[in-house]
Amino acid sequence: MKKFKTFIMSAMCCGLITMTACGGGSSNSGASSDAPLGDVPGIFMDIAAKKKALNEELRSEEDVESYQKKLKDFDEYVAESVKEAEEKGKKLIGGEILCTGVDVYPDFTVTGAKIADYRAGSETGSVIVKVSVTPKRDIVVREFNRECAQGEYSLKETRLYYALMKANDFLIELGQINPFNSNAYNMSLKAEYVPGQMIQAGVPCNSEGAPIYINCHTYDFTEFAKIIFLSEKDFMALRKQAYGF
Repeated sequence: MKKFKTFIMSAMCCGLITMTACGGGSSNSGASSDAPLGDVPGIFMDIAAKKKALNEELRSEEDVESYQKKLKDFDEYVAESVKEAEEKGKKLIGGEILCTGVDVYPDFTVTGAKIADYRAGSETGSVIVKVSVTPKRDIVVREFNRECAQGEYSLKETRLYYALMKANDFLIELGQINPFNSNAYNMSLKAEYVPGQMIQAGVPCNSEGAPIYINCHTYDFTEFAKIIFLSEKDFMALRKQAYGF
């Protein structure tokens, strides 16, 4: 596994919706249309920066009408920005995401990751990446780990681990997927196999892919570049260093 000399949570203290923004308020915050996520993350960073500035301004605002107008203007700006992000986000669909560490697992290979969807909320924007995984050998699946014999895997409890990274290997966010589940790993199981079934080597664990939600409104993804897949041991060590647990 690649050694990480420095782990920097580039936006762990940057909750964009709560608007404790980190970094400056420059337009698109260094986002590039050539980056995997295009300009979308920069739009949410701009929202965060403007929200922080507005909060500071409103602390000294004594005129009620002016206070309300500033809030209204900001709400309109957010609505327009989120709409712009959605338009740009939809254009990202089909784009490939660089993956490394694809053979770190003894029995699975990550064969690729593509942007499958973009979902917008009133103040949120999420890029959904689908990760394709195949077994390296024929494997039998069971429902739970406790039912698995040696070499078998659980449809519900199997986990593969990843880090969302900048190009310079600075950490943005950690996560995990279930390769058999086309829903998010902690949601209800949506599998294509049943307990006791064998999956042949090279056949996708799930033809839809396992999703990774990149929530552009939560962390600074302007410099996001790749997904690094990790062994469980390395994931736990990195999580301990980054989060303290």
